[in-house]
Amino acid sequence: MQWLALLVGLIIGSFLNVCIYRIPKGESVAFPPSHCPVCGNKIKWYENIPVFSYIFILKGKCSECKGSISVQYPVVEFITGILFYIFFLRFGLGIFGIKYLIFICLLVVGIWVDFTHYYIPDRISLSIFIIGIMTSFFTIGFEKSVLGAGSFALFYIVLYGFGESFGYEVMGFGDVKLAMGIGAMVGYFNLYQVFMFLNIAFVLGAIIGVGLILLKRKTRKDIMPFGPYIAIAGLVIGYLS
Repeated sequence: MQWLALLVGLIIGSFLNVCIYRIPKGESVAFPPSHCPVCGNKIKWYENIPVFSYIFILKGKCSECKGSISVQYPVVEFITGILFYIFFLRFGLGIFGIKYLIFICLLVVGIWVDFTHYYIPDRISLSIFIIGIMTSFFTIGFEKSVLGAGSFALFYIVLYGFGESFGYEVMGFGDVKLAMGIGAMVGYFNLYQVFMFLNIAFVLGAIIGVGLILLKRKTRKDIMPFGPYIAIAGLVIGYLS
């Protein structure tokens, strides 16, 4: 069953790529079918096999126009598959397992949209929050879900307000909403859990941010998305809860 979870994750990862590409453009994620973003050529079924097609059939290029296809596609598919595998081993296919598989899908989309467009769609953050609250009645309990939403978001609200009061954007309000959604999903159990959530996000952000500056891929004045590190911290805390 764990290998089936991996396979399903790879397949769903392919659909998440469609969401990542189309949601920022306001396009339907269902129609039209998958196509090359350069020439519009419809992707054939055997060219749409997760990871395999990109590496062995297409070799990173459109079969029609030979335009380059972003490495994002196999990376998202692979990451989604691995996360499905790991969380299935941890939670199985009960209500907890299904809840976290949906959680993974929403976070993967949110991470990549934030990386490429520097914002987190409200439909992602609010969906995580609503699903967290609704499933809490059958999992962690409504009270823990509400307390989680408040405690996980509180620090980011303070940080956001601090920046706004001085006319400097420390982080976007989308980060606050994402943290709130994650809190509702994983719930509040103790202050140590919240402390770990904050530390994982900030340590990851600092390490990667400094690394990008040292590699001269970014400067101190460039916008750096923080949502991906909040999302990764949420996955870690959710797995350990």
